[in-house]
Amino acid sequence: MRKLAEFIVDKRKFLLIIFIAAAIGSVIMSSHINVIQELTDYLPDDTETSIGLDVMDEQFTTFGTAKVMVQNVTYDQAKAIADQLKDIKGVSAVDFYEEDEDDENNDTEEKEFTNSEDMRDSYQDLAALYSISFETPEDDSLAQAAIADVRTALKDYDAWFYTTVDKDDAADLQDDMKVILVIAVIIIVGVLLFTSGTYMEIAIFMLVFGMAALLNMGTNFIFYNISFVTNAVATVLQLAMAIDYAIILFHRFMEEKGKVNTREALVRALEKGIPEISSSSLTTMAGMVALMFMQFGIGLDLGRVMIKAILLSMLSVFGFMPGLIMLWEKQIDRTLHKSFVPNIEFWGKIVLAIRHVTLPVFAVVMVVACFLSVNCNYVYDNSSVESAKMNEYMTAKREISKVFDLDNTLAVVVPKGDYDSEARIMEEVESLPMVDSTLGLANVTVDDDEQYVLTDSLTPQELADITDMDIDTIRLLYRFYAWKEEKYGAFLNSIDDFEIPLLSMIDFIYGEEENETFDFSADFSQDIQDMHKTVSDAREQLEGDEYSRMLVMTTGPIEGDEIFHTIDQIRDIAYQYYHEVYVVGDSTSDYDLSKSFTQDNLMVSIMTAVFVAIILLFTFTNYSIPLILVATIQTSIWINFSIPAVTGTGMFFLSYLIVSSIQMGATIDYAIVITSRYTAYRKENVDKRTAIIKTLNESFPTIITSGTIMTSAGFVIGQITSNPVIASLGTTLGTGTLTSIILVMLILPQLLYVFDGVINKTYRKRRINIGGGETQTNGGAE
Repeated sequence: MRKLAEFIVDKRKFLLIIFIAAAIGSVIMSSHINVIQELTDYLPDDTETSIGLDVMDEQFTTFGTAKVMVQNVTYDQAKAIADQLKDIKGVSAVDFYEEDEDDENNDTEEKEFTNSEDMRDSYQDLAALYSISFETPEDDSLAQAAIADVRTALKDYDAWFYTTVDKDDAADLQDDMKVILVIAVIIIVGVLLFTSGTYMEIAIFMLVFGMAALLNMGTNFIFYNISFVTNAVATVLQLAMAIDYAIILFHRFMEEKGKVNTREALVRALEKGIPEISSSSLTTMAGMVALMFMQFGIGLDLGRVMIKAILLSMLSVFGFMPGLIMLWEKQIDRTLHKSFVPNIEFWGKIVLAIRHVTLPVFAVVMVVACFLSVNCNYVYDNSSVESAKMNEYMTAKREISKVFDLDNTLAVVVPKGDYDSEARIMEEVESLPMVDSTLGLANVTVDDDEQYVLTDSLTPQELADITDMDIDTIRLLYRFYAWKEEKYGAFLNSIDDFEIPLLSMIDFIYGEEENETFDFSADFSQDIQDMHKTVSDAREQLEGDEYSRMLVMTTGPIEGDEIFHTIDQIRDIAYQYYHEVYVVGDSTSDYDLSKSFTQDNLMVSIMTAVFVAIILLFTFTNYSIPLILVATIQTSIWINFSIPAVTGTGMFFLSYLIVSSIQMGATIDYAIVITSRYTAYRKENVDKRTAIIKTLNESFPTIITSGTIMTSAGFVIGQITSNPVIASLGTTLGTGTLTSIILVMLILPQLLYVFDGVINKTYRKRRINIGGGETQTNGGAE
C-alpha cells in the first residue's frame, strides 16, 4: 500500500492530466446517452404489459389526445369554444355535449334537468370539459402545432390542460436538477465551512466532487440507456454518499502534516486512507448490489450506475485529490482557521443518563414501526404521487378531477379477424361495474339509429338507407364489387340479397373514386372521402396486420384492488373467445409493478441486510456488533416507512425499494464511525462511560457533515422538482437519513453501552503466532 501511495504522489502531475482528459471525454460522451422516460420500459420482458406494449407499438397508431377544462363560461360560450377548437388544423375531433333539437325546444324546467343529468360529463358548475383528439400521434409536429394553437385559442380563459402531447418531462426535470445542484452545492459549501479546518479544502473537495460526477455521467454511455430516475438523482446521491471519502483522506493528511513534510504526510494519508475508505464504501455498494437483483429493471439501472459512481468517487479521491493538495500546499496553510464544530461531550452524558427511558421506548417503536411499515399503503402510478411543486400536468389533473370524473383507458389486444367475438367481448365488458364504455371496430355505429356498426355486412338497401344514396347506384356498385372481387355467386341470385362488409365497401368505393372509375357528385365524393378518413383513422388505432385493439374506459381509481379485479375480469372474458389476450394500460402496468414489488421488496430488504451484516462481521470480527448496527439502521428504515401509514398517505413503491437500500448501505457508515471509535477506546481499557462520551464528541463532525449533506440533498430534491417520482425519492431519502442520524447519535451509543459485555465475549477467535508456536485469542478488549 505504501508503494501505491508513493506512486500516486510522485506521478501526481501525470495523473492530473489523465483525469482532466477523462473529464473532457466524459463531457463529449454524455451527449450519447439515451434517457428512458417510461418506467414501464423496465418491467420484466415476460410481463403482460411489456408484451402488450410491444405489440401495440408494432401494430397500431395511437393519436394524441388532450383533456381541456375551461372555467367560468356559460354553456353557449362553451359550445362556441368547441366549434372554434374543431376548426384548428391538426384537431380531428372535439368531444363536447351538444343539445339536439328536442333539447333546444324544452322549457326551462326540463332544460335544467337535462343539464344536470346529460351534460354533467361535459359541462357543469360553469366549467366545460373538452376531449380533444388529434390527427397524428402526440410526438408528430402536426399534433405539437395543434396543441399550441389550442393553447393560443384559450389564452384568455381560465383553462387547464391535461395532456402529454406537449408535456416534456425530460426538459422540466433537467431544469429542476440544475436548480437542485446549485442549492446542493451551496449546502455542501455551507456545511464544509462549518466543519473544515482550512478554507482551501472546500475548493479542493468541490473540484474532486465535480470530477467524480463528470466521470460518472460521461461513462454512462457504456450502458447506452439509463432511466430518467437514475439520470436525475445519481449526481446528487453521488455527492452526498461519497463526500466522506474526501473528508477522511484530507483529515488524515492534516493529522500527518503536523509531524512530517507535505509529501510524506500525503503518502501516509493515502497508505492509511485507501484501505479505510475502500472498506467503508463496501456497505454503500452492498445496498446498490441488492438493488441490481430486482425483477424491476430500474434497480439494475440505478444500482450499476451508483456502484460506478462510488468507484469513480474513490478513484478521484485517490488519484486526483493528491495532485490538488500538493499543487495548493501553500494556500492550504494560509487559509487555516479554527474549527467551528462545538464540543458536545454534554450530549454523551445526556445519552447515558436517559438510556433507561429511551431503550424501552426504542424497543416498542421498533415493533410498532415494523408492523406499520409492512402495512404501508404503496402506490404504483406516477399520477398517484403528489409533489410539493406540482407541474402543469398534475395540477390540471387535480383541478379537473374536482369537477369532472376523468376516465381511465385500458386496451384489450386480441388476434385480428373475428369481429363477432370482439362485439360479444365489449358487450360483456360494458356490464362490469367500473366500466363506463368500450370502443372497437365492432361497436362503432354508422347511422343515427345506432342500428349498424362498421363491421356489419349490409345489403344494398341497408347501405342506401344509411348513406341516402340512390338504390340503383348502390346496386351498380354492388355488382361492380362482386365482379372485381370474383364473387360470382352474387349474380346467380338477386343482388339485393348480396351482403358486403361495410368496411370493405367503403374501401372499395373510395378506391374507385380515386381511380375515377365513377363520376360521383361533389357532395357524395366528399362524403366518401370523409367516411374513408374516419374509417382509416379508426383502423390505424384499432386494427393492425395481425391484432385488433378494443378500448375500455373505466371510472374510479387508476390503481388498487378494485381496478385490479376489473382487469382480471376483463382478461377472463376475453380468454373465453381467444387463446391470446393482452390487457394494457396504466392500470395494468401498475398491476404488474405491484406483483414484482412484492417479490423485490422482500428480496432487496433481506439481501441488503445480509450483505451489510457480512461486511460488518469481517470489519469488526465480532458476531454481535453487526446485529446491533443492522438493528439500529433497520429500525430507522421502518420508522421512515411507517410515516405514510400513520399519515394515511401513499408511499411510491420505487421510493421504498431505492431509499431502503441507500439508507441501509450509506447511513450504516455513521454507525461504523461510532462503533469503531468506541471499540478502539475499549481495547485501550478506557471505561465504557468515558468511551461513549469521547466517541460521540469525536464522531460528531464526520456524522454531521455527511448526514447534513445527504439529508439536505434529499429534502431539496423533494421540494424543488415537479417530477413526482423524483420528489418522492428525495423526500423519503431526506427523512430516512435524518432518522438514521438521530438513532445513531442516540440509541446506538446506549446499545453499545448496555451490551458492552456481550460485545466483549463475541469477538471471532483467531490464531496468532507467539514465539514460533500457535495459540488462541478472541481478539476482544482484553
